[in-house]
Amino acid sequence: MSAFIETIQVIDGEFCNFSFHVARMKETSVVFFRREIVFIPDELIVPEDLREGVVKCRIIYDYVIREVEFIPYHIRKIASLKLVEDNEIVYPFKSTDRDALKRLSDRRGDRDEVLIVKQGQITDTSFSNVVFRACDGLYTPSAFLLNGTRRQRLLREGIVREREIRVADLTRYQGVFLINAMIDLSDQVYVPVERIYSS
Repeated sequence: MSAFIETIQVIDGEFCNFSFHVARMKETSVVFFRREIVFIPDELIVPEDLREGVVKCRIIYDYVIREVEFIPYHIRKIASLKLVEDNEIVYPFKSTDRDALKRLSDRRGDRDEVLIVKQGQITDTSFSNVVFRACDGLYTPSAFLLNGTRRQRLLREGIVREREIRVADLTRYQGVFLINAMIDLSDQVYVPVERIYSS
């Protein structure tokens, strides 16, 4: 069975959105291993030389933490998206086995990233959830692949709303934000809808 991965943003030595990450790790370990993951506090200590700025904490786990890595983080520039269809893809848990997502990402051609379509509905990119900007607010697709921790928080706080978003609906929106544990709406990783391509 594959191990799982959790990515947590660390800003100036402090873990962000930590309770959402812990909840997801516990849920995953119970579903797959029928036991709740055990945390040992010493396993999640930020190295002294990485306590300033933005750092990615990458955790590999099953029912215990197997590996922890802290890496300085820089946001990747995304200026265009390519629609790619896969009607069979499933990725409800954040597995280290990302082969299906990688195969889709490899189809991006000269675009920066893929926007995955399943049964005509917009889902996620290969590494993030998405939030569409409309005249009346912000919306995230109900047909997500992975229910990301930042997505959960934005929904809970009422900042975004969930709705079905189909390829045919894209012209109703001005553009799309990419969000994940390391990227918030305020980071403005944003692609105008006219930069979303079908080829």
